[in-house]
Amino acid sequence: MNNIQEKHIKEYLDKNKMSLDEIQQAFLDSFTMNQVSNEEAAALMVSIMRNMMQMSHNADQLNELGIDPHKLSIDDVTQMMSIWCKEYAKSL
Repeated sequence: MNNIQEKHIKEYLDKNKMSLDEIQQAFLDSFTMNQVSNEEAAALMVSIMRNMMQMSHNADQLNELGIDPHKLSIDDVTQMMSIWCKEYAKSL
């Protein structure tokens, strides 16, 4: 990707950035429209989190801690989600 493409992507992302509340509402709306069950929602959240953890900016952070994000089990992902949620809640 060249500098011009990166600039256009950054401008688009900056212009269309959503708050966490807006992202949450988009998920809830989609889940409601598709009548997603609790089990399906849980599986989606773990899958999304696993993908997030493998993104380079997040994977670098985990690798620094000696954690390979490509080798995490469902239990590992959910345990890390629990820890991060509790830490985030402290900041509210």
